[in-house]
Amino acid sequence: MTHLLTRVAAERQHVHLDPLMAPDEAAAINAGILAGGPYGLYAAEKSSGELESKVAERYDAARNYITTGGYAGVQEPPSTLIRRTGYFRSTLMHADRVVVPGFEALNTLPALRDAARSIYGDNGGEAVVAPAILYLNLLVPGQELAVHIDVPEFAGAERAITPQWLLVVMRASGLFEDLRVPITTGISYFGDAPGGALRYFPDGPDGAPRRFEATDNTAMVLDTDSIYHGVERVGADDEPAPVDIVAGATLHHHDGEWVMSAPDGERIGGYPVDAVRISISWKAYWFENAEAQRAFEAARGTLTIAEIERRLLGDLRERGLLRSDEQPQLPDIVDLLIDTYQRFPDLRAN
Repeated sequence: MTHLLTRVAAERQHVHLDPLMAPDEAAAINAGILAGGPYGLYAAEKSSGELESKVAERYDAARNYITTGGYAGVQEPPSTLIRRTGYFRSTLMHADRVVVPGFEALNTLPALRDAARSIYGDNGGEAVVAPAILYLNLLVPGQELAVHIDVPEFAGAERAITPQWLLVVMRASGLFEDLRVPITTGISYFGDAPGGALRYFPDGPDGAPRRFEATDNTAMVLDTDSIYHGVERVGADDEPAPVDIVAGATLHHHDGEWVMSAPDGERIGGYPVDAVRISISWKAYWFENAEAQRAFEAARGTLTIAEIERRLLGDLRERGLLRSDEQPQLPDIVDLLIDTYQRFPDLRAN
């Protein structure tokens, strides 16, 4: 398969924006978040491509989290750990298409575009930064986000049609870099919920972690498809896990508090408005020029499941991890794929 994309190395690891935007603009964003909803669970996201899978979308991160107990190394039942990571999400924009009105100014914020260019370079003014998605994350007290890398995108393989765990494996394997598009993520914070600092590993899984305190109207811009990162516990260090979160649960703001509800509308729990960690992730493609952007768009659909299987299974055979006569379905060897290609930071050493 022809290499379509020019590979680049990040010129800067991360950019800190403080303040992110004018105070009145930040207040408008925060007001829009409180007025919106109800917001559903991230765990409800499912890909809809030809590769049928019963594997959880982020099985890789969940498996590592349950095995290690996260940053705190807690020894809790898996059901409790699942509640700690069962956070809420809502897509606000897809590229330039508005999903939830009121966040267009953030999607086109010059400071975020400039930060993305400073990470991958401006290429003499020819680089193109194209917003891909804008989404909201809400974590209630007692929740945290397991260390992970984000879901990358390739020409013909992205989260709507390809399982997220598989996309992460593809990125970690290094076998698909010819078709991967560089993406920068701007994580912006609104409100002043205690705890919930961003912990990230800019020097790789063997490097020391760094912390970024999540404070109102600030942002961190970095390549989260490459840099392992996660969220420390929201609230106090000994904050208990939230109440039972059922499938189909939602979170919405009502009468001065955040209310968690069951699918039938029954109240499950409530939280003060300033206790819920609010972040919005802005993801943008980076292309060295307009021609590279056109090449990527033209290549959509060229990376088939058959080609993904060919590359991964072929590499496993070369490593002696798969016999030549074996032709397993990728979901059936998910643990082998993760163990072979992903290397998480050792949280016990950090």
